[in-house]
Amino acid sequence: MKNQRRIALTKVNRWREALSQAANLSGFTLLDENQSEYKFIQNIIEEISKHVLNRACLEVAEHPVGMQAQVQGMNKLLDLGENDVRMVGVWGTGGIGKTTIAKAVYNSIAHKFEGWCFLANVRECSTSHGGLAKLQKTLLFEILRGKKLKVTNVDKGVAKI
Repeated sequence: MKNQRRIALTKVNRWREALSQAANLSGFTLLDENQSEYKFIQNIIEEISKHVLNRACLEVAEHPVGMQAQVQGMNKLLDLGENDVRMVGVWGTGGIGKTTIAKAVYNSIAHKFEGWCFLANVRECSTSHGGLAKLQKTLLFEILRGKKLKVTNVDKGVAKI
């Protein structure tokens, strides 16, 4: 119970700081009469989330060739405007940039979610003893922002996820 209050208070403080910084921003003006206020407000929220709420960004090469097009293609496949679950598989030989693309996509969309997690080296981690349960525990811990859940085996992890 105390942990939930602490997490809620942390979230409130982050939003308070974000709104305070947003109040000092200039440049958000509804100029287009045809644009709905709802869409305008959603755009402001997205900008604030991107720049102020300190979402953890993963390290990606600074100027990778062709990355923007790959990220846009993946985001189109994910179709984040829809309210259902999406999954996109990325495969290929080692060293061609699958993880780099996944990290860049993560960086471009993490701010749109209340909870987020990037699990790296899943194959290597899952094959070690207790590795899959450990991955599940990490996923839950990251998405729930620090709330520790006991994951003693894979089946219990699946049930909690």
